[in-house]
Amino acid sequence: MEALLELKGVSVIYPSGVTAVSDASLKIYRGEVLALLGENGAGKTTLAKVISGVVRPSSGEIYIDGARRRLSSYRDAVGLGIYMVPQTPQLFGNLSVLEDLRLSLKLSGYRGVFRNAIEGFAGALRRLGAGFSIESRCSSLSMGERQKVEIAKAIILGRRLAIFDEPSVHLTPSESRSLGEIVRELARSGRSVIYITHKISEAMDIADRIAIMRGGRIAGIIEERGADFDTIVRLMFGDKPINDSQTRGFVEHSEIDPGGSVLEIRDLWVPGNHGGYSVRGVSLSIRAGEILGIAGIAGNGQRELFEVLSGLRKPARGSIILDGEDITNKGQDYRIRRGLSLVPEERLDWGLVPGLSIAMNIAISIEPRSRGFFIDWRSVDMIALEIINSVGVKARSTRDPVDILSGGNMQKLMVARELYRGPRVIVAMNPTGGLDIATARFVRRLITDYSRKAGALIISEDLDELIEICDRIAVMSRGSIRGLFTRPFDYDEIARSMIS
Repeated sequence: MEALLELKGVSVIYPSGVTAVSDASLKIYRGEVLALLGENGAGKTTLAKVISGVVRPSSGEIYIDGARRRLSSYRDAVGLGIYMVPQTPQLFGNLSVLEDLRLSLKLSGYRGVFRNAIEGFAGALRRLGAGFSIESRCSSLSMGERQKVEIAKAIILGRRLAIFDEPSVHLTPSESRSLGEIVRELARSGRSVIYITHKISEAMDIADRIAIMRGGRIAGIIEERGADFDTIVRLMFGDKPINDSQTRGFVEHSEIDPGGSVLEIRDLWVPGNHGGYSVRGVSLSIRAGEILGIAGIAGNGQRELFEVLSGLRKPARGSIILDGEDITNKGQDYRIRRGLSLVPEERLDWGLVPGLSIAMNIAISIEPRSRGFFIDWRSVDMIALEIINSVGVKARSTRDPVDILSGGNMQKLMVARELYRGPRVIVAMNPTGGLDIATARFVRRLITDYSRKAGALIISEDLDELIEICDRIAVMSRGSIRGLFTRPFDYDEIARSMIS
């Protein structure tokens, strides 16, 4: 096969001294699907950013069609027909989906007919099961819907090489299957695809070849389909002890004797972004020591419920009671001071502030002060060091920019920071989305262990995750609670309730 793109000895060393990619050499052939597999922090996303012109390599060479190229920007890469779907969708929130597409086409220097591009884009959205109009505001879309927009853009702009970074994280199983069919069709048409995932089964199912990264290096390349699961695990994790439950990502569940209610939601109605109500008469109670899960297909009011609980959206009617106090009309800062901790699905921008250091991201949440409004930086550094050490965040210094952390390290930092404050209730949305099996298990353990002395509400599109860690599961569909289930759970019964 003829190589479309070849990397020779590529390394990326950030100004802080962190080596994200080390001496990586890799070929991507025409018309193939190459899965890039590895645990969080392995260097997958950084390597993809090098190929897509977002990150400049510290050393090494890039060849396209046999000619050495210097990709200095995103536009350089798109001009060569290379487009990357980021793990966290990067849409312009104040624009409509159509306006965002048009702007992306212009910024990329697209030379085709805009009408054809728009028609192809809309067709891709339909195949992915998008239930929204291209006139919808990007800010009104759920994470899953935003991901579909990014995937559809890649089909238009990645005319030679499309790079998908964890594209199925926010998709349902049926939507993931549709994406898989689209990816295979792209390959059959002669395009190349790099498919980044932490899911071993997904890589084995979709790829022609699998490249495994560990510690910033290419640990191995499996050249044929039908790869051996155990071999992949060994290449991903090396000699680290990975038992069966870690491979599956499971956390053992222990029975609890719940205490009194710490969070009550009473007849909550929340207006949607396009008229009507996104949340319709929801009533739930979370008790001390228990984990209540909310299952449902994306776009059924889960995001609006999270936003109203966090104080970012106002309900039309109903009430929210935190530890016996009505906080319905209180702001987010007040809710946090009263013992509410929030873990949003958007790590950057909402959960963490890009451009700021790890220490500053902790300071703006913990707020340690010495006098008046002056921050006691010595105290901040001590707390930040305690937090990152407690959960094993891989960082050289607390003054490192939070942006250079891997997705898994960002998530561990965010969860540990929220738990450090000693909350009464944890409200988390898709807390393990995009994490590898070991990191997902670690984050679940953090939440489950802490929830035994507080309460937790976990909103997740991963039903397996909810069945694993929850004491009760409520199913949300069309903005309403369609069923409330207790252990032992019946997977099929819950799944039927989700689609009823």
